[in-house]
Amino acid sequence: MAVSGSALRGRTLQRGLAHAAIIGCCAGGLLAWTAVIAVGRHSEVFVQDWTVYYAAGHAWLEHRLPLIFDAERFTAFQYEMLAGWYGGPPTLHPWLYPPHYLLLLAPFALLPFALSYAAFQVATGFAAVAALAWRGTGRGMAWTRGIMLLFFPASCINMLTGQNALLTVALAVGGFRLAERRPMLGGALLGALSIKPHFFLLVPVALAARRAWRALAACGLAALLLVLASIALFGMEPWRLWLDRTVFARDPAFSEWFAETFLRGYSLYVCAALLGAAENIARLAQVAAALGAGIGVWLAFRRPASTELRLAAWLVAALVAAPHVMAYDLLWLGAAVILLFGCAADGIGFGAVALFALAWAAPMLRPSMTASGRVIVPIALIGLFAYALDRALAWRKRTAPAAVYSSTGPP
Repeated sequence: MAVSGSALRGRTLQRGLAHAAIIGCCAGGLLAWTAVIAVGRHSEVFVQDWTVYYAAGHAWLEHRLPLIFDAERFTAFQYEMLAGWYGGPPTLHPWLYPPHYLLLLAPFALLPFALSYAAFQVATGFAAVAALAWRGTGRGMAWTRGIMLLFFPASCINMLTGQNALLTVALAVGGFRLAERRPMLGGALLGALSIKPHFFLLVPVALAARRAWRALAACGLAALLLVLASIALFGMEPWRLWLDRTVFARDPAFSEWFAETFLRGYSLYVCAALLGAAENIARLAQVAAALGAGIGVWLAFRRPASTELRLAAWLVAALVAAPHVMAYDLLWLGAAVILLFGCAADGIGFGAVALFALAWAAPMLRPSMTASGRVIVPIALIGLFAYALDRALAWRKRTAPAAVYSSTGPP
């Protein structure tokens, strides 16, 4: 079918925008790395979250695991072990995760602190990049696409604090991409995502909507086996303490800390509260967003669509639904943008570029520190989810003669 000159010019412009977006992402990413590192140098402790993980692993090795559920004593334990990494007196750094996360952390505690941090970030970073770069059996790897994840500001924040966002990206992206071809392995990876329960909630919704029963069974079994393995190694007491002091917040020091830290987040609840909404209104907004995200995920996975579009919608939906989201967690937005970029036939338009730019910048606009962040972050979350969902639901109506990332790799 003949294509008009104006249509060709439009496609050329959109392809030009796609290339400009790649260049802008990389250049801006380097600037963001510089800015975040400069700020991080003045923080209380470098890789502060990794000190929590590392100390928790050592507490188990020293047969003092219940210590990690006493926020004040555990903070003192961290400082005693790693005082040289602190820039001043320690502030409270409690343990938040379910005990089976320790199964992944314990081996790293056998290494010296700096080496354990580097090993964890390199291993999880490679896994996340590979999960995004993989294009299916026999089609090779689009490494440039995967490496672009490292140019998102949230990636720098994750590495600077020693967090696990690269790990969760690898589990989510790898799990869903494998779920259709190798459902047992894909489901097992998604089951491991239960180490962050608030991001795990929409996994069963997506798999059930897709009728991926083998993957769903593998997901549930993997999560159960991780819990049972943690009970076999650590006993029931860590689970009782975690539920009592973390989930039900019966540790006064932890409760006070969490109330303050919670409002440093990026969830829709936090944005609504900081904009002046009453407590009940902010909670209602978060519940409504979670329900909307769940419905959207169900629709996206129920109807025919590419795996990348479904996955992009799910990644953003998980952030929309989660009541607690931090800057490093917004790396999931970066993964979603890369997936959407790879599915954009004939380039992308100005509106999509603007939306992707908001998603890229969102981690730098903490709502508790910038008034603009209280508006931009919800726009980025809801807007990108709506865009991804629209692309997924309209997939059958679109033609895709050539994606931005073709079978020969990215431009």
